[in-house]
Amino acid sequence: MPKTKEVTFSIPGWLSVKLEPNQAEQRAAWSLYVEISTRIASQPFDRNAGRMRAALSSLYTLFNVTRQILRDSGPEVAQGPESFGPVAIRFLTEVLAPFTTKWHEPLTMYEELRPDGRSDFEHERHWDRFDEMLRDLEDLQRKIAAYMVALGELSGVR
Repeated sequence: MPKTKEVTFSIPGWLSVKLEPNQAEQRAAWSLYVEISTRIASQPFDRNAGRMRAALSSLYTLFNVTRQILRDSGPEVAQGPESFGPVAIRFLTEVLAPFTTKWHEPLTMYEELRPDGRSDFEHERHWDRFDEMLRDLEDLQRKIAAYMVALGELSGVR
């Protein structure tokens, strides 16, 4: 499959590689760009309306979405460690997984303590770890934003 021009795929504080994407990698990057850019996890968290559970669920869906895009794209997106497929897998395991692993269980345990009469939203706001999780989410969202820019460049979108 023919290659295009070289693109620097860079997420500050995580990874910077030079890729020369083929057409399959460009299409896969576009598919992932669309998926990520339209999810709660990539949008600024609205403290007055947003829920951590929704953000965490949105992040979790990116695992299945990315796996499906890679399966559908085939081995053409995995032609070496610095091709699109391996980089996308590394993003899941090195960037997303640490956040979801850290916060899934504590949030679930706290949700189970919700008293009758209190909404899920209100209950989340009373959690003593809410601000800590929000800071971690904001740090992650900066990486997700850089990932989206890199995906856009890889797919040929500016």
